[in-house]
Amino acid sequence: MSMFNVAENRRSVGTHRLPFLVLSTAVVTVAAAGGAFAAPVSATPPPPIANTQDPSAGADFVGSPAAARPLPPKPVMRPQVSGVHGDSGNTKVYDGPAPLGTDLQVTSMAGTGGPILPFPLPDGRMTAIQLNASDVSVQAISAVDPTTMAVLASWTAPEGQKLNGYMYQRADGAILATSKQGHVYVLQRTDTAQKTVITLKRDIDLASMGVLDPSETLHSAAFDADGGIWFVTGAVTGASAQTATTTTVGHIDEDGGARVVHLKDQVVENGFAVKNTTAYIVTGPAGAADHANAEGHMYAFGPGGGKSPRILWQQAYDSGSATKPGGLSRGSGSTPTLLGSQYVAITDNADQQSNILVYRQKAARGGGSQLVCSVPLGAKNVNSSNDNGMIGYVANGVASLVAQNTYNQPVIDPSTGINGSWNDESVMTGGMQRVDVTPDGRCVTKWNNPVQMRGVPAMSTSTGLVYGSAVDPKLAAEGTYVWYTEAIDFRTGKTVWKKRVGAGGTYNDIGMVVGLGKDGTLYSPVLGGVVSVKDGAAKR
Repeated sequence: MSMFNVAENRRSVGTHRLPFLVLSTAVVTVAAAGGAFAAPVSATPPPPIANTQDPSAGADFVGSPAAARPLPPKPVMRPQVSGVHGDSGNTKVYDGPAPLGTDLQVTSMAGTGGPILPFPLPDGRMTAIQLNASDVSVQAISAVDPTTMAVLASWTAPEGQKLNGYMYQRADGAILATSKQGHVYVLQRTDTAQKTVITLKRDIDLASMGVLDPSETLHSAAFDADGGIWFVTGAVTGASAQTATTTTVGHIDEDGGARVVHLKDQVVENGFAVKNTTAYIVTGPAGAADHANAEGHMYAFGPGGGKSPRILWQQAYDSGSATKPGGLSRGSGSTPTLLGSQYVAITDNADQQSNILVYRQKAARGGGSQLVCSVPLGAKNVNSSNDNGMIGYVANGVASLVAQNTYNQPVIDPSTGINGSWNDESVMTGGMQRVDVTPDGRCVTKWNNPVQMRGVPAMSTSTGLVYGSAVDPKLAAEGTYVWYTEAIDFRTGKTVWKKRVGAGGTYNDIGMVVGLGKDGTLYSPVLGGVVSVKDGAAKR
């Protein structure tokens, strides 16, 4: 779950995988498109993001440039899409170049009302979701220039439809979006030397088809590898006013027919993963199931041949007794992460200390347990929780996860002032942890780094580094918020370097997901827009 929590009307507001916050008129989040980027840039690039505090309070650069230590490429995921967590398996791993820390160049680009969140594919084009400031809903999808974020073309949702934050795009330019009112939209982005256009190809009205419960809100949808579409209803329990106590999981065939299954006293609070035609979905407790020592459920669904998708397997996990301090989800706070073709991982919400859980992707023989292994999140007996998806990587027979402890992360509340204490991430328990699943099925913690990081990191196999955004904790405790892009060695867990990007609340990453572009540019979404970081001329 990439997330952020925003105080609004005495409650937190956000989305599990695409966090948005309105400052003025619109929020832009970006996902990569397929095909060659050929359209001319005619729109005016946005201005830089203003610092709202003095950035010179913190060091410009800490550490030393790294030498690239490449890792084997990540396993190929099918379907091949660009999404919030990088790919259909939510791995947040990129095989392309990324900054090593040499003569780093930092550029900021202001959003018209908030963050710009890039999800690059290898060809580098980008497609943006724009947020309506008046009601915190996404109202337009735009093609943007990957360097300047200037808008090239837009598609606006029909009147009365409020788009959800999740969007996926295939290499052929097909874009998948959904509305809270129950519509699934398939768009097509087309780029030529003359222009870029985004057109509506399909509008599937699930609400009119009667497949959704009236109390439910369509939450997200994802392509499968055979032309079908998975969808779920739901909401983030700690970040919305939703009252539904059921979840609908459904699959849409290429002809538009929908098969659904209704899950009572459960709610989807996260994104989900897809491998080939199988959807991996995690739910938290709701309704009568929401009590002390509650259980959530992890599922694998197949399309099925009848009226309902087929439950390939399901297993309960510990959802504890309540949403934890700073948390958004009543159950697991993590979007499922696929580890190659063997495992799928989430975190639970066990009281006091959460756990990292690793399951088999395929159904266990004889109806046995799907759980392969588990390990506590964080150091021994520490309070821990996780509201982010994990990095997932497989090489040489070893599956690895990188997880964060986001316990007690502050509720984002700019209404108290852009430089208010909601920026103080030093109050988080913090910690980043690498866990390996050994060939014999044991979960082993390889390292812990004490970094206090709310945002969702990403990894480059070309550099062997994990990248994320964090505030200087010592300065933050004193009320000065200087923000850095940090690079952590995947092998050792040591922080290699930190580069200052800006200061004040406009540079708060608000739980957004780092993206890595085709040319080695790192994109760090922040409240005021997006920051790009790349190696300078000395590297080239």
